[in-house]
Amino acid sequence: MTPGHNLLVEKKVEISTKIIERVINNASLLGCTVLVHAEDYQMCSCGIREAKTNNKNGLGAWSESRSVESEVKSITTVSDMARKAGCKLYFVHIGSQAAMDAILREKKNGTAISVETCPHYLTLSYESQQGYLAKVMPPIRSKSDTARIWQDVENGNIDTIGTDHVANRLDLKLVGDTVWDALAGFPGMGTMMPILLSEGVNKGRVTLPQLSNLTSLNTAKIFGMYPKKGIIQKGSDADIVLVDMKAEKKVSAELLGGYSDYTVYDGWSLKGWPVKTLVRGTVVAEDFKVTGKPGYGKFIQRPVSA
Repeated sequence: MTPGHNLLVEKKVEISTKIIERVINNASLLGCTVLVHAEDYQMCSCGIREAKTNNKNGLGAWSESRSVESEVKSITTVSDMARKAGCKLYFVHIGSQAAMDAILREKKNGTAISVETCPHYLTLSYESQQGYLAKVMPPIRSKSDTARIWQDVENGNIDTIGTDHVANRLDLKLVGDTVWDALAGFPGMGTMMPILLSEGVNKGRVTLPQLSNLTSLNTAKIFGMYPKKGIIQKGSDADIVLVDMKAEKKVSAELLGGYSDYTVYDGWSLKGWPVKTLVRGTVVAEDFKVTGKPGYGKFIQRPVSA
């Protein structure tokens, strides 16, 4: 090692049950909500190893290897810890029937839980997708799973919708010849609102007020930003998105204009698009162009629960 260079030593830490329990107990004392990616690491490792040994491939094999049972085990285990500690949980990117059933059971048991899903769990399935672009964790599931997640959005079992956005590029996403070689995750920020407007509001699955709650109000309340964020009233930030419910456009990476040079929704014709975005009353995006200036962002202090 030459002078002036630092030696970077990577220490691999196994996330044990004891570590998770310690995090939950400490979070409870601080009044913090714990965000949980619900997949059991050991079950997924065994499932992937078995699938590779049997030369399985494709998004269906990816879903099978990271099974819904691994989600259920994780949800059950962490919910039991949180219930005993009096800690609030927020399950991120939930997309299967089995996971939702497990969450609803744990809520009945008294666990304080909020639930997030993503647009891809409402629109994509391993049965309908070709190639490996839609590889993600947890995996996209079956068509019956997408139908069930829509039901839970409609009836209020799901509190928020996020993107799980990964700003990678195609040459990083697709390496090798199998689903096991492909990178997990894909861009979703630019398509979230048009997907929800087109497939949700314009198809009668949710109303605009429901969509506003799912993408703004509920999130602000869960993460301690309400009433500064999440509502239009005196003293709150004037953050507004104007949408054109009749606008129809075909999705492409060029239209979205981000760092990523692909989208899993390429070629989809969507009806309903955002046309103008205001932050604290100032226009920051209009007609697919960002007009906001660097440095306009403002830190929002979020108090923890009592």
